[in-house]
Amino acid sequence: MGMGISLCMIVKDEAQHLERCLNAVHNVVDEIIVVDTGSTDDTPDIARRYGAIVMHAAWSGDFARARNQSLALATNPWILVLDADEVWLPTESMRAELERLVSSGQDEIWGYWIQVTSLLGHSGEERVTDVVCRLFRNDPRIAFKGTIHEEVASSIYAFAPQGIAACELEILHDGYLDRVITSKNKIERNMRLIRSALNQTPDQPELLYALAAEWFQQGNYEEALRLLVPLLAELELGCGYHSDLVLKTAYAWREYGHPERALAIVQAWAPVYEDFPDLLELGAVLQLDLGHEEDALDWLRHAKSVAGSGSKYTSVSGAGSYRSLILEGMAYEQLGQWQQAEEAYTAAIATKSDSMAAWQRLLWLAAVTERPNAVARVVARHHLPLVAWQVMLQTALDAHRPEWLLRHAGSLAGVMQAQPLASGLARAQLGEDAVAEVALRPWASHAQHGPAATLALWALACKRRGVPAATPGESAGGAGDAASVVAGDAGDVGDVASVVADDAGDVGDVGAVACKVGESGESAGDVAGKVGDVGTVGAVACKVGESGESASDVAGKVGDVGTVGAVAGESAGGARAAGLAQRHAAAAPWTAAAGAAEALLREPAPCGDGGDQAPAAASPAQAPQAAVHAAADALARTGAWPAWLRLLAALPPGAAPALLAALAPAARCGVLRAPASVREGLLQLCGGEPPAAGQPFADEVPAAIRTAEALVAGTLALLAGRRPAARAWAELAQRSSLQATAAGRPATTITPGVRALLRLTAPGATTADSYAAQCQLLWVHL
Repeated sequence: MGMGISLCMIVKDEAQHLERCLNAVHNVVDEIIVVDTGSTDDTPDIARRYGAIVMHAAWSGDFARARNQSLALATNPWILVLDADEVWLPTESMRAELERLVSSGQDEIWGYWIQVTSLLGHSGEERVTDVVCRLFRNDPRIAFKGTIHEEVASSIYAFAPQGIAACELEILHDGYLDRVITSKNKIERNMRLIRSALNQTPDQPELLYALAAEWFQQGNYEEALRLLVPLLAELELGCGYHSDLVLKTAYAWREYGHPERALAIVQAWAPVYEDFPDLLELGAVLQLDLGHEEDALDWLRHAKSVAGSGSKYTSVSGAGSYRSLILEGMAYEQLGQWQQAEEAYTAAIATKSDSMAAWQRLLWLAAVTERPNAVARVVARHHLPLVAWQVMLQTALDAHRPEWLLRHAGSLAGVMQAQPLASGLARAQLGEDAVAEVALRPWASHAQHGPAATLALWALACKRRGVPAATPGESAGGAGDAASVVAGDAGDVGDVASVVADDAGDVGDVGAVACKVGESGESAGDVAGKVGDVGTVGAVACKVGESGESASDVAGKVGDVGTVGAVAGESAGGARAAGLAQRHAAAAPWTAAAGAAEALLREPAPCGDGGDQAPAAASPAQAPQAAVHAAADALARTGAWPAWLRLLAALPPGAAPALLAALAPAARCGVLRAPASVREGLLQLCGGEPPAAGQPFADEVPAAIRTAEALVAGTLALLAGRRPAARAWAELAQRSSLQATAAGRPATTITPGVRALLRLTAPGATTADSYAAQCQLLWVHL
């Protein structure tokens, strides 16, 4: 207090955030001004509890107007502007810095750039920093401009071109978290306001840029480019957002399928923004897209040399630092230089110990290149957070590396205790199926872990009875005893089928159960889908939900760890006591997954040699795709590879390549551990030999899907040592990539995966010492 600062805010229905904001800042300001634009909750009362002057004003759809109403009420020499979803960092250093700024006596300084750090994603795992003029003198010439994305800096520059200085103040902003954007419907609100303002001033650059930014955030890059390209050609450097305009335009071109245009923009503006690490990193990414690894490394060296200067720009956390190191590791991977890649990922972890992107890349690299000591070295040298051990557990199980769990058993003890199914799954992967069953069975009736244990036990049953790989006209057989492995006394999880099906005498007929449960597509746990989200790692990573995405799929995203919690399902039968039904209701989605898979496994295998397969019969249960994927995941995790292959063979045409393309990298590492006969079977499922070069494409199959299928088949052929077939698939993928899109525009650039397949099937490629591992890494990072 006593610094001569008025805090000015505009709010509406901010009861959830306002108290946190005011509690952090009220001791460093002398006055709190709050303009309320129509709250229907307790927002005004919360503000008054902190001594605020509350002014009620009708919302006009103009943010600048509301801001200026709050400035007009300020009575102190300096004004600090905050939003309710922002938090002033209440540290002694921040207070000392603020006091220094307002008492400096520098009459030529009229305002200060404050760093605003915005949390992104599900829980703030990613951050973006920006500098905004939020602390300025109380002067009538200083006012906000802009209906939306309002700013005050231009009014200061109008009379004092050098009037805004840098400082060390920082504000934390969580208004860009997914849940906040959704709850406030910010996307729809912003689009409405921008379009309304454009109706009045259709050529205003700031509004056009704001609209382009909204399209960009929504992933509509075509609409974004329609606005960004002319703006970049017209606007001058001093517009205040030019660097961001350059970055967005280049990125949008990349996402729109034109990396060469994106690179041209980065190369044109890099001399101007030579200290902008995000732009330099984008240059490296584009060079990697185009297969120019050495050039990418040059861009990354430059980005690392300017690390720390990103505060001048809108910058993502880690730019020029651990992000550059991760990209460096990826470049070395593509060059087949494993030691350098390991060193880059290790350096990234040393810089940021909870960088799950670096940790996961290192784990995948270690799995493919047989470098377990790479993991051990990081464990020995760095104090890893809990999430790193959770990710290691998840990755080791997906990648079929149970030896990692044995080697690091001491460090993993706490995580293993929280995930009690992991030891059973690891034993199954080691071939100790009887021990695995003993380890899993006690958990079959557990409230949280029971459903996953049930599915794992079912997979072990399939493994034990030896469901054969797909052969012409052969029936799976033996499906009737599928659930017997989990059948015990009346309280065992084997009774789940009878509880749900209301048929106590036919526990083995799991297929019938699939007709009754799992049809709603309800989630079988809260599997987090955003970068860096950390929860409880499920021992069997499955999600039976609407998205069709398994937890292992989700875990393949940068830094993500899925959560498989207790599963809620409804019992359809009343033959058992209510308590027993309630106890086993949670297993219904997993029972549906096993039942759906059993129904498919009962179907006769497709006939033919792969080139002329008859369409697989539909599942009698018409099971949701997510249920089948969950069952396939359980079969893979327990090492029931013949049953896994047979299940994929029973899927409708095109479904197996799609499932393989959607696997997470760690799960694809696991496929590399399957018998060679299984990988050969996968190749046959994906088409075996490619069609003739002159054969026209089927119009009903989108080019992107056809390209993905050809890439999967070509990579499998490469792994099988069938290089001519792999080359033919690569060329097919290339032609498909360059085919006209649905909108009629011909693509100009092939995807990085197709480019890598072409490189690895080119004459002379096999001479590289790292060739075999490069082929495997292509499979992992499809």
